[in-house]
Amino acid sequence: MSREFRFQVSLLLNLALVITVLTLVLHKPERPPAPPVRDITSEKAKTEMPVALAQPKLPAYTGIASEPDRRRWLVDELRTAGVPNDVVARFVLAEIDDGWQKRFDDASLDSRGNPDSMVALHLEQEKDTEAQMRAALGDAGFKQWDEKRMLREANVGKIELTATESDAIYDLKKKLQQRSRDLEQARVDGDMDEAEINDATDKAYSDFNQQMKTLLGDERYAKSQGLGNDAANLRQDLAIVNPSDSQFQDLLKAQQQLDDRRSQLDKQFQDNPSSPDYAAQIKALDDARTQDYQRVLGTNVFDALQKSQDIGYSKMKKYENIWGLDDSKIDYVYGTIKYYEKSVQDYQAQAKALESQGQSVDWDAAKKTLQQFAQQTQQSLQTYLGADNFNKMERNGMFQFNQSPQQLPDRLQ
Repeated sequence: MSREFRFQVSLLLNLALVITVLTLVLHKPERPPAPPVRDITSEKAKTEMPVALAQPKLPAYTGIASEPDRRRWLVDELRTAGVPNDVVARFVLAEIDDGWQKRFDDASLDSRGNPDSMVALHLEQEKDTEAQMRAALGDAGFKQWDEKRMLREANVGKIELTATESDAIYDLKKKLQQRSRDLEQARVDGDMDEAEINDATDKAYSDFNQQMKTLLGDERYAKSQGLGNDAANLRQDLAIVNPSDSQFQDLLKAQQQLDDRRSQLDKQFQDNPSSPDYAAQIKALDDARTQDYQRVLGTNVFDALQKSQDIGYSKMKKYENIWGLDDSKIDYVYGTIKYYEKSVQDYQAQAKALESQGQSVDWDAAKKTLQQFAQQTQQSLQTYLGADNFNKMERNGMFQFNQSPQQLPDRLQ
């Protein structure tokens, strides 16, 4: 949620709140007409004068000093006015977020590039926000709000769920949330290294997905993840190349087979998602997909499809005049980048395959080889484009040659 959006939400909700609260607090029941002035010397008047009764008053908003008590009082008033729980929750959350934004602004100035301090602050924010929301809404109101939020994340396909299924998925999401927080805390404390945290995170999500499949069944699980309409999704992906009906059916069948194989691999390696064998088989599936597309569509059409889906290619087309490019230069740069990426992936895959077979791999030498290849590719593009145009494109994130190879063992990054 951006700061501007939070401000707008907070402004609107506070306006509604002010109107509601002022109506409740400041409105007073009409008083009966004042009794006629009577002669106080008259004994009869004294006996007939009505006794003035003290009118009960609502608690004064400004008299509540404690922030939690003030928020609970506001929530009670909003609920008394018939405001739905979701709207009340949005108001409370916007107010909490505003309070935390100041802390993040101050922390960004003090952290001096220390990522652990910001991660720690985010963890504190999550825990504090949950505690404040529960205190303000009460246990029942908090669960109603939090469950809807969690189910939106777990059920993006919006399938119909029974009350039992909703409660079960909510419990699974809360366990996954707590596990993620524990792992982030371990990262901050230095109790686990990056490789251990990544493996544990992958396993947590793999377990969650498997439990979802067991609960819902494979078909309903696929629909809950937005994977139920394979044909519509593929048709949208291929719209720019407009395949024939026979081409589309061939690709749909191939895609479904690959998806089934991917699911089998995910299940097979769910306890060891960082296995070199798993990575190698996933790469083989990606290669098979590329070959299927080239076979069905033809090389030229497939290349056009890849370019249309590539963010870097689209950026070069958009800024070609600013960056001194034309169609031939764009194709050359695009081809060079793709060749570099595929060469690095193949080199890494070969090295890992050798290691998985029990052979010794000199990872220091491998890293140096890839660094030299990156420098050569960068120099080649700089010479071709000219220093000025190359620097413009580099400043816009077009070239990532200086980054460490992501798939090398973490101990060498």
